[in-house]
Amino acid sequence: MKVFRSIRWRLQFWYALLLALVLAGFGLSAYEIQRTEVTRSTDAELERRVGNLARLLRPPPPVAGRPRRPPEDAPGAAEGDELPGDDLDGPPEPGRPRDPDAPVRRENLALGLLPEELADYSTDGPGKWYYVIWLRNGPALTRSAHSPADVPRPERRSPRDGPAVRVRGPLREGYLALGPGDFVVVGHDITADLAGLHRFGWLMAGVAGLVLILGLVGGHWLVGRSLRPIAEISAAASLVAAGRLDQRIATSDTESELGELAAVLDATFARLEAAFVRQARFTADAAHELRTPLAVMLMHTQNALAVTCGAEEHAEALAACQRAAQRMRALTEALLRLARLDSGAQPLSRVPLDLAARAAEGIELVRPLADRRGITIRAELPPAPCTGDPEQIDQVITNLLTNAIEHNREHGEVMISTRMTPGGASLTVADRGPGIAADHLPHVFERFYRADASRSRASGGVGLGLAIARAIVEAHGGTLTVASHPGQGAAFTMTLPSEKLGDRTAAV
Repeated sequence: MKVFRSIRWRLQFWYALLLALVLAGFGLSAYEIQRTEVTRSTDAELERRVGNLARLLRPPPPVAGRPRRPPEDAPGAAEGDELPGDDLDGPPEPGRPRDPDAPVRRENLALGLLPEELADYSTDGPGKWYYVIWLRNGPALTRSAHSPADVPRPERRSPRDGPAVRVRGPLREGYLALGPGDFVVVGHDITADLAGLHRFGWLMAGVAGLVLILGLVGGHWLVGRSLRPIAEISAAASLVAAGRLDQRIATSDTESELGELAAVLDATFARLEAAFVRQARFTADAAHELRTPLAVMLMHTQNALAVTCGAEEHAEALAACQRAAQRMRALTEALLRLARLDSGAQPLSRVPLDLAARAAEGIELVRPLADRRGITIRAELPPAPCTGDPEQIDQVITNLLTNAIEHNREHGEVMISTRMTPGGASLTVADRGPGIAADHLPHVFERFYRADASRSRASGGVGLGLAIARAIVEAHGGTLTVASHPGQGAAFTMTLPSEKLGDRTAAV
């Protein structure tokens, strides 16, 4: 089912499972601790009471100089004779073994027990206390009023073993061996304790269930809040896919991982929108550039087809068509080159070269154009080793020099220089023309962009030279930037990754 494949319900399930396991572990641990504490407390009280009875049952030691008498059932014993244990000096020290020949005085039990203990042994029902005493392997010598009739004699054990505990259903009994065959058993009905433990267990279960329900509700809210950016991302992506490229992900949580993803997607959507805008403008500009030569060709073709045209008009029409076709071919080749650069299909070789040497060759190539306009070219060309495709780098340098000559004032000056920078080998071409306004600077490398009339297509260019130059430089891993102030000319700077070469000086 789809609901079980949802991230929300998967997180909710694992959260609920983990919470349930934690609560179960905590509840069982608390119950076990409580049960252990109740058992330990009961066993300690049983051992105390067994020890108390044992001390009361042991006779005191004989007083020096006083003769011992045989038991009252011994031959020769007379009425009124003193029995062991009649001495009121008190019980012996704890741990002193009982004299097996001395009888047990039951009156000592009543005289030595505390009132609350006597009350406990006289109470019947759940929680009652009782004792049973055996002597010399015979039947029980004495027992409390409400002791069970089926209390078994303990197993044989030595007095040195100390008190022990046994469990019989709801009864927990402590026993101690006083001598061979002599035992004291003290029991306690733990029905009330077990009922209290059961109540505690149900209380813990109820509290755990309540915490689990509250945790599930809180977890559902927390998971929904955590996954809210996903819904916002999905909604924005759907609108972008439908053509609303201006949509962005409206999320205020920018610190979480999903917030960072939303920021990355917003940046991607912004670049996508900008790319579509550039593509639309590029298509419109290309159509505009192609429409002009096509209109020229159609007009001259129609004139040439007119029957009134002579040979001279036909020659002019053909020349105009040729110029228009050449312009269209140049534009088509530039568009094809840009498309190859954009797709990465343009072959690119990387060999060591020197920007100074390439600049010197470019200067010689454009010098006739500079001479026609009276432009002076000044060069400062220290070695600037780098790597790149010599043919494409030559095209960039020639384009920058031609651009500086065409957009310079008459009898102006072009300055070309090379240098090494931390970013690599750098080449700068600067003119002394009218410059470029600040609001046009960000767009000078855009395709078909017209900053002003001074940089129009009147010279016959197709308006793609700077765009092609920047694409070539970026394909080499370099940068091409421009700086300009109105009335002070413009300076274009190309920087390419450097490559250590031998010292080479470019001659101009």
